[in-house]
Amino acid sequence: MEDTLSKYLRLFGNILLIFIIFLIFLFGLLLILKLVFGMLDHISWFSYLYTVFILLLPVVLFSSVYFIFFKRTKYHPSKAVRGVSYFIFSAAILSWLVFLAMDIKTYSIRQYAEIGKYNSYDTIYLTANVAVIFLVGIIQALTTAKEKDWMEKHNN
Repeated sequence: MEDTLSKYLRLFGNILLIFIIFLIFLFGLLLILKLVFGMLDHISWFSYLYTVFILLLPVVLFSSVYFIFFKRTKYHPSKAVRGVSYFIFSAAILSWLVFLAMDIKTYSIRQYAEIGKYNSYDTIYLTANVAVIFLVGIIQALTTAKEKDWMEKHNN
């Protein structure tokens, strides 16, 4: 009985210690973030670097997703779906590069602080990109051969 009670007390103590360490880590992280973002007002080049990072974020994110799908499309069995997918992915990557060039030009001329002024953050454009990714993924999934389930694999 005593042995079981000591195990539960040790377990409770470990869980409490982990929770306290997590709270201290979270507090320290928030403090560091506050200090870093406080430096944005005092270091001029840091704010430019931060703004360029924000402008590059959607381009890098979506282009990497398109590039990964572009590479995976090479192994798709249907030639027609491969061709359509290559066309869609190429057009999407090209459009992201054009929008990046337009946004960099807008930033270098106007230096807007709001992200709504940049083409990469247009809600309709972002929604269309997500829809294209899902649509092409669904089309590719529906045109592949049916995968055997575990019963069929076991019988063979």
